[in-house]
Amino acid sequence: MLKDMYYPDGKSLHKLVVGQSGSGKSYFIEETVKSFLKGVKDPDFRMVYFSPKNEGFIDMLDKKQKPVHDVGGMLRQIEKHRVVVFYPDATGLEETMDDTINALFDLKDSNPDFKVSLIIDDSQVFLSSRKRASDAFTRLALLGRSRNINAVYVSHAVVLNKSLEGQIDQMAFFTLPAKAHWKQTEERFGFNPEPYMEQLRAVDYSFLYVDIRSGMVQPMNPIGA
Repeated sequence: MLKDMYYPDGKSLHKLVVGQSGSGKSYFIEETVKSFLKGVKDPDFRMVYFSPKNEGFIDMLDKKQKPVHDVGGMLRQIEKHRVVVFYPDATGLEETMDDTINALFDLKDSNPDFKVSLIIDDSQVFLSSRKRASDAFTRLALLGRSRNINAVYVSHAVVLNKSLEGQIDQMAFFTLPAKAHWKQTEERFGFNPEPYMEQLRAVDYSFLYVDIRSGMVQPMNPIGA
């Protein structure tokens, strides 16, 4: 099931990895991506890791490949590398994120066989419920599946923009500290994490795998344990 998080198949929706700082999100992403990439044989698959914190994923890059800092650099690398790590400048961050999404759609127009997984770290920066979703994010949410562009949102909060929440079908849920977060999870995604909190807190980096469409909630041991 976890392997389905990253490969765009034209059927599944987008994914959400959520938890407080230090709960294991980054470890989960890096370990599951490493395992996933070992099994991917599709020469047309591409992955972009977008990190506002400018950290992570360095060991995923090819020899002599370095993180990029603008959309042009991403497009140059994506033509010949399977994984691109994007460390954007803090100035104009939201505009850069929108430009990245739109550039990936344009890339698909010129490379129809490409399948793209876009991992957006700290996605709460862009997708807060207090903000209107940008046209680019709305485009990604509504049209990404049909274009084989898959988004994995990594966030400190379950409260994303409402127009995007309905486009998520799988979640990896790590610990969140307050009952308000649990209530929001139930209201927005249909399951109550509270009965699992003691179990998650007892084992570092453990999490819940949640299939939103079926309502299945499965406690999971830490990746690699």
